[in-house]
Formats: sequence, C-alpha cells, structure tokens
Amino acid sequence: MANRLEWTPKYVSEEELFPVDMHGLPYLPIDVWAETYDAPYKVLYREYVKNQRQKDQMVFSVRDAAARAELDRKLDPVYHGGAFCFHITAIPIPEYTAVVGELRMARFGKAGEWRNLATYGSMDETRHAQLQILLSHDKININPKFTYAHKLFWVDGWVSVFARKFFDDIITAADAVENALMLTFGFETGFTNLQFVAYAAMANKAGDFLFGTTVASIQTDESRHAQIGHPVLKTYADVAKLSGG
Repeated sequence: MANRLEWTPKYVSEEELFPVDMHGLPYLPIDVWAETYDAPYKVLYREYVKNQRQKDQMVFSVRDAAARAELDRKLDPVYHGGAFCFHITAIPIPEYTAVVGELRMARFGKAGEWRNLATYGSMDETRHAQLQILLSHDKININPKFTYAHKLFWVDGWVSVFARKFFDDIITAADAVENALMLTFGFETGFTNLQFVAYAAMANKAGDFLFGTTVASIQTDESRHAQIGHPVLKTYADVAKLSGG
C-alpha cells in the first residue's frame, strides 16, 4: 500500500503535471496507472537503506582485504589489463547516465509505485558508478589505462561513439515510458543482469574476489531495476485487452 500512494492534483491539470513529451505515449489517464501498475519488487525506504548499507559493508570489507594481500599484483595481466579493465572503464559513465533516466521516471512516471522504484533506481545507479570509479582509481598505479573510467566516452573511437549514441537514444533523449521499456525492460533485463552475473563468475575464477563481490552486489540492484519496465508493458497490454485492441 505504501509503495502505491498517489495524490490528486488540485492546482494544475494532469497534462501540466505530467507533460506528454516527458511522460511519453500512449498517454493513459493517471487513474489507469494507479489501478494497473503493480511491480513484483516491494521495498520501503528504511529496508532499502539497510540492505544497501549491508552490501557496501561487504564490498569495502573485501576491498580492504584485497589491498592488504596486494591481490591486484597477483592477477593474470591478460585478465586484469584486458577484460576487467575494459569493463571497469566502460561502465561508470553509462551508470551515471542511467541516473538521468531513473530520475526522469521518478518525476514523470504516472504510477506512484513506478516513481518509487525509479527513485531507488537513481540512488542505485549513483552507487554503481561511484563504486566502479573507486575500483578504477585503486588500480591506476598498476596500469594507467584505468584512467579511462573518467574519459572513455569522450574519446572518438568507434566503440565510444557507438555507445554515446546508444545511451543517448535509450536514456538521455528518451521520455519516461521509453526509459522504462528500452532501459529497464530491454537493456537491464536482456543485457545488464546477464553481463554482471557472467563477469562475477569470470572474476572469481580469475581470483579477483573484489570485482566478483562488487559486480554481484551491483547485479542485485540491477535485477530490481529490471522490474520497472515489465508492469509498464503489462499496463498497456491490459488496457489494449479491455478496449478490444
């Protein structure tokens, strides 16, 4: 019940409160969203903060242990300077970009529960970017390539040019509905969750227990984000059935 709290606007119209250009199409009445949007993941703020604190404590405990054991210097350089380096430098800026998409849904999504989940999502994405930039910073003294965590997306190589265009399309240039469908339903369900699970397994196999712990922790957040888009699709599907469409 607390997740689905809604208010009735009195001083502005629904169209002014949720402009169609920011909310997206199809433009359903707020009452329809309040009745039909139902995400499977339920969490209150107190519980959210407690869970995130525990996750961070686990990551920082492993980070401290890895630093004392000089774990980075014992890793296979092909793994450390190759697959791991590419991931850890390519991800932080898109994670910060995802904050924009989550906040757009948190403001312009028409269902209270949708906005609630997206608010948590914006804090998650900030956490992910900061964690991965921190790990990159820790490793600069071993390999200067880790500085690309801050600058990879501003280099005009074909990978960064493609990635900028891709994330602009699904996040920064998208409305709330498009964010829900392309970012959370499409990208995070079909790519992010799978990638982070695979990277955690690869890291643990390579002996990089810090990165394995970090991406496994991040993946638990990503699995929650992936729940945002499913109810949006279901809402449209339910309305189409009722209208005979």
